[in-house]
Amino acid sequence: MGRVILHYDMDAFFASVEIRDNKKLKNKPLVVGESIVTTASYSARKYGIHSAMSTAEAKRLCPNLLVLPCNKEKYALESARIHSLVEKITDKVEYIAFDEGFLDITEIIENYSSKEYFAQKFKKRIFEITGLTCSVGIGYNKLTAKIASDYNKPDGFYIFNSPKDFMEHIRDKNIKIIPGVGKKFIPVLEKKGIFKVEDIYKFSLQELISLFGVSRGSLLYYYSRGLDDRPVKKERKTVSIGNENTYRNSLQTEEELIREYTNIFEKTYKRLKEKNFLCSVVGIKIKYKDFTSITRSKQLSFPMDNKNDLFETTAALMEKIQIKDGIRLVGISFSHLVKKDTFKTQLSFKF
Repeated sequence: MGRVILHYDMDAFFASVEIRDNKKLKNKPLVVGESIVTTASYSARKYGIHSAMSTAEAKRLCPNLLVLPCNKEKYALESARIHSLVEKITDKVEYIAFDEGFLDITEIIENYSSKEYFAQKFKKRIFEITGLTCSVGIGYNKLTAKIASDYNKPDGFYIFNSPKDFMEHIRDKNIKIIPGVGKKFIPVLEKKGIFKVEDIYKFSLQELISLFGVSRGSLLYYYSRGLDDRPVKKERKTVSIGNENTYRNSLQTEEELIREYTNIFEKTYKRLKEKNFLCSVVGIKIKYKDFTSITRSKQLSFPMDNKNDLFETTAALMEKIQIKDGIRLVGISFSHLVKKDTFKTQLSFKF
């Protein structure tokens, strides 16, 4: 029997907690955040509002938008309740954030009548305990479980049982559905005639590596075919490398921000290479002149030290940052590190 992996993603988590605690907010467009949107309710998303957008811009899109302060202690408590429930099911859990995680249910799924039943029971139990909905994906690895959980959001579930099943569903989708394909990479792919997932299939692995490098080429080849051998493992210790700068004169323009985060990236990347680490998560930190701050992070498809890929991920996170009235601190971090000489690449798939 192959692996069975579940991915859960709480629906608009912060906003949903606030709506649950105040029924008058139901069906109203609202965001959680002060100067920057942290989470937007689904009613707000209909107006084009999304996370990392300034609340001022969000209000221009929706004048009657409600803006609620971020209560991190309440959300952390709610997350802990969810984690407690999840860990009663299995100890093979990997949390990605407050509101999502992977479960390896290979050894327990046979105790249930079907994967569909397990997904429904999981969602129902989460709702009974928290009053919150989640979207669930079940696949035969982390990649397929993650993509499945995005299919029927919010409050839905989807299941992939095999690579054949996965490829039939994904082949006509836009290439951006592949994790690791960002908006800067898309034009590069389109120049080679790759617009949909099925366009990848005409290239061999070696051709993709030749065109896009080992990391990107391998990712495109294997992920388009639903192949991913990464294990689900609970992190006992988070190791990170980071640098940040505080400015006496706040950054006022996009050009200044780009200049500064480029310099900070170079310092951080140099430390990564010196310590012989591979990075799995890229994070940024921004503090504004009014002392409000935001953090953003992106989990990579697999541990890497490719400078171009890491910088592109950093730049993609920074592109969503609003300058506002000035930025007084910029930080970049690489976390979930593994030693390069002890890491065995997981790209030896068979298909």
